Amino acid sequence: MKSVAALVLFWTVGVSADEDSQALAALLDSMVSYRADFEQVVTGQFGEVLQTATGTMHLERPGRLRWDVDEPYPQLVVADGELVWVYDPDLEQVTVQLFEETVEGSPMMVLTDTSMLETSFRVRMTSTMEESEQRFALTPRNPESTSLFREITLSFSTGGSLTGFEVVDDLDQKTAVVFRHGQVNPVLESGLFEFEVPAGVDVIGNLPDDVPTESAP
Repeated sequence: MKSVAALVLFWTVGVSADEDSQALAALLDSMVSYRADFEQVVTGQFGEVLQTATGTMHLERPGRLRWDVDEPYPQLVVADGELVWVYDPDLEQVTVQLFEETVEGSPMMVLTDTSMLETSFRVRMTSTMEESEQRFALTPRNPESTSLFREITLSFSTGGSLTGFEVVDDLDQKTAVVFRHGQVNPVLESGLFEFEVPAGVDVIGNLPDDVPTESAP
């Protein structure tokens, strides 16, 4: 695990694109697990607020994520490294996709697995030594394959803790997420990243034959 001193060193000497990418990878690789409350705001191209949400995130690298929205409408996203489940209790339905198809070019890919960071994104550090946060702007190397996102910005405290991210899409809509009460490398229960389809819930998506689509009676 990278020390805090090493992370600060990466921050102060990151003067090239390669070093910026290495600095971001070092920060992410030091974050084996993470837990935080989040506040999410989606704004339109003119800055108007389109949507807000609050909830809790649990992360365990590589490939495991739990994104639990409390307000204004409950929603649960669970990624186990193979599949991504999106459960909407009010609609009584769950959408499921293969992990690799869902996360390509997205913040989820960046946060859960750095193996393709350098090949998928150009990374540029945008913060300065005088600022209290470290920020990295990521733009896709192949915009045609990751057309949903124009830019992703990740923010970290000077101690190396993830504090938030922003995503700008091709319609100039911005999704800004702020993390609060973050815990770096907590011990997380494996059950957080497992999803069992509730009885009576519709399943949408193409699943491997060995994955059940409804819970046992």
